[in-house]
Amino acid sequence: MKDGKTLINQQLKNLQTTAGPTNSASKAASSDLTKYYQAINAVFRKLRAASPIKFRSAFPTQDDIEVAKSLWLDMLKEYTPERIVNAADLAIRHTEFFPDLKEILHYCRLRYDELGLKQPLAAYYEACNVTEFSPDYCWSHPAVYLAAKATGWMVLRTEEQRIAYPLFKRNYEQLCQRLLDGESLDAPIALALEHKRSSIQEVVEKQSNKQLQAAMQAQGINPKGGRATFLALRSKLKKSSD
Repeated sequence: MKDGKTLINQQLKNLQTTAGPTNSASKAASSDLTKYYQAINAVFRKLRAASPIKFRSAFPTQDDIEVAKSLWLDMLKEYTPERIVNAADLAIRHTEFFPDLKEILHYCRLRYDELGLKQPLAAYYEACNVTEFSPDYCWSHPAVYLAAKATGWMVLRTEEQRIAYPLFKRNYEQLCQRLLDGESLDAPIALALEHKRSSIQEVVEKQSNKQLQAAMQAQGINPKGGRATFLALRSKLKKSSD
């Protein structure tokens, strides 16, 4: 059976494989892995200092500690080292009993109240009801303005909630995640914008098709009668509206 330190070293290798360092990037990747190891060590030092008796009960031997560190490293590696350490502070402060891995994971996840932010739906309503589209407006947080801007003012004002809200929510959550990771909000939200355009087009197309099918049924035409019939009716309806 592998001892705790061997498991830790294996986990660090796994992280390095995930990062995929190549040549000039290898040193930076190695530095990142060291930061993760340091973060896990910091978490265990904090837990020991906060509750020494409970800590010894949870991890009786040094090998138990090292095996636990290996597991925690594997389960927490999707978060930044800074968030892991911050999660330990929050868990120690707010958990009634000795914080376990589940508690640390809970506090690693995005928590809007921790950032002084509104929940996504409340932020969406704020964005929809503003009286001006200026960054100088009295926004509850800059992230709400930036998410609204990325979603598009016309989308927020003209599209139904079932269309606009998922787009806004994705932009908003991406910005909130950056805040939690200590990153800048200035970078563009390219993926969310691309998603917005494709989503709106899909919804518009679906609504158009439903209207056409209803028109076909009203005229006694089977909507499943073939693509040619469908396209012919659409062309006819378009001409009659011109």
